[in-house]
Amino acid sequence: MALNEVEVAQIRRAGEHFKKVLRETFELFPRSARTIAGFARWTEINKSTSQRLVQALTKSTDGIDVIVTLPGINGLKQINSAVKKLINDTDSLHIFNQMVDEYEDLILQYASSQSELKRALQKFQSKASVSADTYNRKLKKSAYETNREITGESVDILAGVHFFRVSPNDNSFIDEFILSNKIGVELSKFARPFVQSFGGNLGEITIQDPIPLNENQASSFQVNKRSEYLLKQFSSPRIEESYAGVGNLKNSVVYNHTVDPINCGKFDITIAHMDPKTQRNPITDDFKIVCQSIMQRSPAKRLILVALLDKKLDQACQIQSGCYPASVKIHEIGHQPEDLWGERFSDAPEIKIFNPEDASLASKLKIEHMDRLLQTGFELLQEKAENFIGYFIDVEYPLWLTSHRFYFKFEE
Repeated sequence: MALNEVEVAQIRRAGEHFKKVLRETFELFPRSARTIAGFARWTEINKSTSQRLVQALTKSTDGIDVIVTLPGINGLKQINSAVKKLINDTDSLHIFNQMVDEYEDLILQYASSQSELKRALQKFQSKASVSADTYNRKLKKSAYETNREITGESVDILAGVHFFRVSPNDNSFIDEFILSNKIGVELSKFARPFVQSFGGNLGEITIQDPIPLNENQASSFQVNKRSEYLLKQFSSPRIEESYAGVGNLKNSVVYNHTVDPINCGKFDITIAHMDPKTQRNPITDDFKIVCQSIMQRSPAKRLILVALLDKKLDQACQIQSGCYPASVKIHEIGHQPEDLWGERFSDAPEIKIFNPEDASLASKLKIEHMDRLLQTGFELLQEKAENFIGYFIDVEYPLWLTSHRFYFKFEE
């Protein structure tokens, strides 16, 4: 049996839904039963089956992982029967009952058993057909070229570098610092003006006029005040002269590409956004989600999202990424990333890790200025790279008008 790309995408989405169901179901269990050993003791289910159930929630990176990690149908039914005897409110288990039925239907739709489905998925992933990759790239490139012609807008490299750390002045909060770096922006005469907004903040933000800052003016940076800065060493010369003000909703800045010095030519621009105490520290607060995102407003050849986490935060969280319609809200209080499984595109870019101390990101991405950009960020924050860990995704011809995101989920 061989699976095609459409079938694998459908299976992946089903797995994302099952993970959401597992999270909701685990909320019904005693806290002591949410680990492998604890669940095995509580239900008297063998440790192997318990391990597969718990890890389908805690260790899976995407929907395919969930499908191949879950216990078999008999194991799930055994779990269902045991839990029903331990929980008085069995009506609350209806979503788990339904998931077991849907999982059985999924297996029968694509295979004769779970093990056969698992082998088919692993075979599909191991082959990673070059011809399929080439075809997908051609489709995405064609979409980029079409959208570029329609909109009169394009970007060669769209990069977002997001730092977040425990606030040094109040460890019950975290600070966020965003470097929005765009290379090779080109807008036709009748295109929309260049608009820069920032993604990742929990609450509404109010943007101010960006302060032009060159590499000799680090002392002008205010680390304890919400503010915006134009980093001149990573921007085209005199681009501050085309600044056109703050957007109507006060959450973006606007540049007029039709005037000097741009005059509808290609330009580079890097704007920094400092947001101290952006939200409460998820290690100690009840809200356990931090999101960082980059919205693709104009058709782009390449999108890069980099996250730099304070190691104290990194040790307490799990990371996942996804691509969402730009209209889908980043997150809300009480919201889990899995709640958006039905909105997320099947495209799930690989998350890669790097050590900021090594100054190796430029060579990994083949973007010459990237290490200098990170170093500038650390200097402005007055932080040492050794105290952070780095993650990034790199997407070629990303879908237009989408938002690529990192979700960091902290332990309860």
